[in-house]
Amino acid sequence: MADTAPEAPEGPLCANCATRLLGPYCHACGQHREAHHRSLRHLMAEFLENLTETDSRLWRTLSRLALRPARLTRDYIDGHRVAEIPPLRLFLVTLVLVFAVGSFGRSNHASFVNLKHDAPHIEQEINGITINHHPGLSHWLRDHVGHAVENPDEVVRTMREWAERFAFLLLPLSALSLKLLFPLRRDATLYDHMIFTLHSLSFAGMLIALEMVLNGLPIISSWTGALLLLLPIHLFTHMRGLYQISVLGTLVRMAALGMMTLFSFLLIMSALSLLSLALIG
Repeated sequence: MADTAPEAPEGPLCANCATRLLGPYCHACGQHREAHHRSLRHLMAEFLENLTETDSRLWRTLSRLALRPARLTRDYIDGHRVAEIPPLRLFLVTLVLVFAVGSFGRSNHASFVNLKHDAPHIEQEINGITINHHPGLSHWLRDHVGHAVENPDEVVRTMREWAERFAFLLLPLSALSLKLLFPLRRDATLYDHMIFTLHSLSFAGMLIALEMVLNGLPIISSWTGALLLLLPIHLFTHMRGLYQISVLGTLVRMAALGMMTLFSFLLIMSALSLLSLALIG
């Protein structure tokens, strides 16, 4: 009679989904099989472990974003993603950082207060532009702009609340612009352009946040504007490296992308301003 192999001992049940465990992680929900220790010591150890892991991924991603952006984007598109912060999460972190730094910067209150002295001139301009053809629009603008001038804090608060949401519009607009700039590239999909956009805008946001921080330091504030010169250099390196195009082709597409981005930015800011006027009126 043939010997039968001994049966493997059954593992414990997953504490999260009650699935029989076959290894250190649950194959159904992914939770680790370790016992759940209800102690402050274990909680602090878990926090430090997660913080260290997150920090290592974050700094690795940021260093590659600054120095090897094309390689970072290509690796993510090709599926090498474990060691990096996901592009969308990186973009979200950048947005939070930019608006947080901006909130500590110089207030926009003074600029709105100064408009009180120019209120008659502003009303005259609004009437001169619109009253002949759109009297209803002239009335709406006069009322809402007047309310904005009298309530600058409310305007700033409303614009900040909606600015982050409107910033997301840059993502599809930039990705579509890249699709138009590479119409014959079958190997570059809209998804690829979106990953490029996320990485590119994340670097731009990080650099702008750094510039705003350094601009608040009196000793070096006059030199911080030079940091923004890194934006076109980074974009050139990023675009040429990822799409593998010539120097001239990169420069031409950079110029076209810059104009498209400027148009998109002005469109978004106009929409944000009108929405803010409508909400506070």
